[in-house]
Order: sequence, then C-alpha cells, then structure tokens
Amino acid sequence: MTSNPIMFAGVDLSSGRKPITFAGLDEELDIKVLEKRDIDEVLSYLQDYGRCILVINTPSTKTGRDVYADLREKAVDAGYKAFLDTNHPRRWLETNAGDCFRLLSGHKLLPHRALEGRLQRSAILYEQGLPVTDPVDLFEEVTRYKLIQGILPLDKLPSSKELDALVAAYMGWLSLSRPGKILPTGEFVLPVGE
Repeated sequence: MTSNPIMFAGVDLSSGRKPITFAGLDEELDIKVLEKRDIDEVLSYLQDYGRCILVINTPSTKTGRDVYADLREKAVDAGYKAFLDTNHPRRWLETNAGDCFRLLSGHKLLPHRALEGRLQRSAILYEQGLPVTDPVDLFEEVTRYKLIQGILPLDKLPSSKELDALVAAYMGWLSLSRPGKILPTGEFVLPVGE
C-alpha cells in the first residue's frame, strides 16, 4: 500500500448474520473488496487505510434502519466524522442507490432484482469506468444449448446488493475526485444528472 492509501467504501444494508454488502474502491476505481460482512469486519478492514470515505446506501426497511443506526454509531466510535468535516481522514455520508443509478443513466430504471435490472445497472457502472463485467459480453456466451440446459454465465454479474454497494462506493470516489459531479445536501449525496 502507499504511505497514505485511501478507500472509497460503499455499503448496502440488510439483515442476517452478515448484514452488510461491502464494496471498496481505490483511487483508480479498482474493486478491492466486494462481499458480505458484519459491521465489525467492515470497520476492521477499513482501519488499514489512512483515509476512507464510507458511503451508506440509506435503507428502506426497519431491519435495515436498525443496522444503519448500529453501523453509524460504531463508525463514529471508530473515528468517522460527517462528510462536511473536509479535513478529517475518515468521513461518512449517505446516498440512495436507486436515485444514483437513475441520475447516472438519465433513463428509467428496470426492476433492480430482475436480471434485466442487474444488467442495466452493471452497464451504468461499466460506463462510469468501474471494472465490472461488461454485461454485453455476457450475451456472447449465451447459446440456445446453454439456455435449454439452464446454463447462464450469471456468476460474473454482480447481485443487486453488490451493485448498490458499488454505486455507493463510486459516490465516495466522485465526492473526492470529481466534486463538481455530485450534489451534496449535508451528509447526503447524489450524482449530477445526465
């Protein structure tokens, strides 16, 4: 690692033993981590970085809001400050993944859990320069035989939660690397629309 590495971390919250889908990007937008973890594992991983911007995809469920409250409390205890404190090396902010995808594409979004919605969101991230699989490449691997057999190359396509965590991490990267491309409202941030 460099002497003062930075991590742009995005999280999507749910429930369960590992309620956080965690994505981490470096300064070159390379994906350093993309997996499910618990709160303590996420914060422990981020301790290895001198600087970090943690972006939380605001949850819509009660369980998600409970995990959010716990994460925010532990993040503050770990030294994270609100994004407005620009001199602090560990900052957090919030976003809404669905709104981010809509504003980045400039078009109507397909359902996020459906295959076509995942393909659409992957294409949006690919166009932004993230190293996700180009969803068009997936179609090159689809044959009639594979369709009949039920063999589709979907293991290369991120889940809807992974896509939401990735776009949250991307918002962190934009906030530092391209601040003119975001619309901050306190600790909440969205991209400037197309």
